[in-house]
Amino acid sequence: MYLNVTPVADGSYQLEMQSDLDTNGTYVGRDAANGIRFERGGRELLLKAATGDQTGLKWLAGKTDCLMVETGEGYCREG
Repeated sequence: MYLNVTPVADGSYQLEMQSDLDTNGTYVGRDAANGIRFERGGRELLLKAATGDQTGLKWLAGKTDCLMVETGEGYCREG
């Protein structure tokens, strides 16, 4: 899984992500109160700050600089 967030305009972002083995794509995100709101697969989702522990993914446990969409989908910076 990976996530690249690129600012494209004031309050808008390009989100390039692979959220599982079968789902990858590029989505338009917009500033929201607690993160970046975007639509994927007909669902409105929120990308928000989290810890690795909050993602529920054991391989991200202990990491602190992360983003998550929902439990089981999280992305942390390397290094």
